[in-house]
Amino acid sequence: MRLAVRVHYKDGRTAETVAQFADFIDFERTWQRSVRRFEEELRLTDVAWLAWSSLTRSKNATAKFAPDWIETVESCEVFEDEESKAADDTRPT
Repeated sequence: MRLAVRVHYKDGRTAETVAQFADFIDFERTWQRSVRRFEEELRLTDVAWLAWSSLTRSKNATAKFAPDWIETVESCEVFEDEESKAADDTRPT
């Protein structure tokens, strides 16, 4: 399981990160919600939290999620990265 997210900061910087298995486990523990529910009910907070978790895990963010990190973010967008595209190409149709 993976989710590629592009973070646009208020100061003009952009960061790309990929939430991976560890981030989804932390998501479930933190929010007491199943990832299955996440897939059915995608919330902006969920995408932002997964981006923050991934950036924190890779030591590219150090601020607390809320309110510190969130206050620096303009937007987050999910995108399909190269590894996801390659996985889609190898799946049977």
